[in-house]
Amino acid sequence: MTTVLLYAILLLNAVAALRYPWVGMVLAYLMAVLAPHDIWWWAFQDVRPFYTVVAPALIGFLAAALTGKVDFSVLGTRINRCMVVLWICFTISYFFGPYVNVINEYRFYDPALMHATLQKTYLTYFVTVLLIDRRERLGVACLVIIATVVYLTYWGNAQYFIYHKFGRLHGPTTPDGQGIYADENNFAVLFVIGFPFLFYFGQHLKNVFLKWAVWAVIPFSWHVVFLTASRGALVGIAAVLLLFAMRLKRKSVALIVLAAFVGAFVWQAGDVMKSRSATITEYEQEDSAEARLQAWAAAIGMMEAHPLTGVGFASFGQAFPDFSDKRPRVAHNTFFQIGGEWGIAAGVTYLVLVLSALNALRKNGTRLRLLSDSEETRLYYHVNEACLLGLGGFFVCSMFLSLQGYEVLYYLLVLSNGVLWASGYFGAKKATGVLERARPAVRRGRIRIGPAGVRGADRQIPLKRREV
Repeated sequence: MTTVLLYAILLLNAVAALRYPWVGMVLAYLMAVLAPHDIWWWAFQDVRPFYTVVAPALIGFLAAALTGKVDFSVLGTRINRCMVVLWICFTISYFFGPYVNVINEYRFYDPALMHATLQKTYLTYFVTVLLIDRRERLGVACLVIIATVVYLTYWGNAQYFIYHKFGRLHGPTTPDGQGIYADENNFAVLFVIGFPFLFYFGQHLKNVFLKWAVWAVIPFSWHVVFLTASRGALVGIAAVLLLFAMRLKRKSVALIVLAAFVGAFVWQAGDVMKSRSATITEYEQEDSAEARLQAWAAAIGMMEAHPLTGVGFASFGQAFPDFSDKRPRVAHNTFFQIGGEWGIAAGVTYLVLVLSALNALRKNGTRLRLLSDSEETRLYYHVNEACLLGLGGFFVCSMFLSLQGYEVLYYLLVLSNGVLWASGYFGAKKATGVLERARPAVRRGRIRIGPAGVRGADRQIPLKRREV
């Protein structure tokens, strides 16, 4: 039955994606982020779901591009410019990195396989970001993360309450142990990114029953993080909650959510999570933290020795013995992993990408608060804040984990770029001074700010859109 349903979905998608390629790309990301081939692996034994979904979408995209239905100016945003630089950097590091062809016992990854996978990831990103450029598509695209977090929250809790699996919990895998969530930390990061989407999705819903039903999933998603015993994810949740408290107008709601998390931790976190969390600040005495510091020192040596190309794509382990006398390991830090393997320019670009995106989302959220409370503006605001909190949580987690190939990050960037573009942020940046000067008059009700601009009694100052 599962196999029949799968083929029916793939057939319907193929038909829809030819005419509406954005539908196919959103479904492709659902396949990548939810990873149903790891959950229901028996139904996917003879199917490559991602390629089956993305092929008709690419045909539809090419047809739309040739007929002038794709706005390529979307690529001019800072997020996309940084992504182009990273794409160039890791391609150069693959072909010219000095350790790519070195074979030793510390080859953690196959560079050729990883390079092909990341090329696919970047191509998928750029096609999707060109298509998710308007309100209705953005709203549907957000459902990918929401649906993924809801289902995997159920899956994770079922492993504990129904199947009585104890110890550190990882995500669903195939029988041979393969899967994007096979690592407990990677699985936990999904919920750090995802629970802000649950909160703002619930806030956007008008039906009270549905609203509280969505919010009820959040503490169970925290429980899955506790089951993974990931300290990086725990710090990430703390950072998200702190940012949440700073952003939310009603501080009482923020305090309730903070209290709920503390209560959930005390009640739900097991001995493994509590014992591991107790060592977060004791990095000098804790073996795992000390190993991370050693890996970071080796990464700095790699950047100093090979600033342009890095040591080579997916070659951190091969190069490690030449830069440290400690046991080779991955960097456990996305900046150091990228900088060590792809070069200093790539490491700096990664920081610029994430920090500039966070800053743009922060400013856009503040701007959207001033706009008229229409249905369109409410959607933009809720998506914007969910992306801001999710990306902030990811960035904190990336300081403790190597997540340069993490598929969820790239989808989060698609959504972030989409909401900034569709809500008119890039044109509105030039009107920042107007908006700031308008604040007192807005509070007194003398003028109104809507999507068209700042409207007063006798004049309107337009806010240009689509101006990068």
